Amino acid sequence: MQTAFDVSRREHHFINRYDHSPRFFGMAAAEIRDLSGMADFRAAEALQPAVWGKGDVPDPAELMMVIQAEGGLAAGAFVDDRLVGYIFASPSATSGVQHSQRLAVLPDMRGRGLGVALKWYQRSWCLTHGVRHVRWTFDPMRAINAALNIDRLGARSTTYLVDYYGAMGGINEGLPSDRLLVDWFLDDPVVDAKSEGRLPRENVEDCLRVRLPHDLETLLRQDRNKALAARLMLRDSLRDAFASGYGISGFDCSDGAYILTPIFAAAKPKEKK
Repeated sequence: MQTAFDVSRREHHFINRYDHSPRFFGMAAAEIRDLSGMADFRAAEALQPAVWGKGDVPDPAELMMVIQAEGGLAAGAFVDDRLVGYIFASPSATSGVQHSQRLAVLPDMRGRGLGVALKWYQRSWCLTHGVRHVRWTFDPMRAINAALNIDRLGARSTTYLVDYYGAMGGINEGLPSDRLLVDWFLDDPVVDAKSEGRLPRENVEDCLRVRLPHDLETLLRQDRNKALAARLMLRDSLRDAFASGYGISGFDCSDGAYILTPIFAAAKPKEKK
């Protein structure tokens, strides 16, 4: 899943709430709902280059409309009837499992908790439609995305995908498109606790820590060779840890480090039939 938004700590009063009712951000209420009609889908298509850059290939409006009609999720966050963020996900080849493809919030609306709110909306939608497991990918070098996916939502990972999308444009240009595949088990007690604002105690005994490079965006602008070296070092560290039986079960936002534990696989809930 491609993501682009800010997840600053000041969002806690909003993002830890499970309900997705409209919220006020000092300007107008935000409504989160399913996209409805081609005008909404066209707005979602137009939003993508503003988030990922002109070199990125957006998902077409027609595709999102058809996927929604065939049982997928296409929802948006609206402020004054303007689409300011959206989430797009499709059914997968496995019954009860959804693949989450896109999540984005416009630059001028970041820092308001909308990205996290869209994910909790997705969880509510999925549970209502009999989906208990959501999968997606994200760039493992981006601490903002790791903070959202692992720390805030409680997703987990044991799979590293090398250059998954091949060469990409926009904000992803210039580096191998390595991705982590994450599993979000929607009825996991940890996920349930996070959805209600409770902070579950995390087991960090016998854990490994893999730190991310500091200030990736500056590194990408100033020295692509160092950014590539950091990508390859992170790739080797995570792949070695996964091969040794560890899995990502947490992310330390203050330290910018993944937390990997050997008990992750044993703790994974069984799929419901």
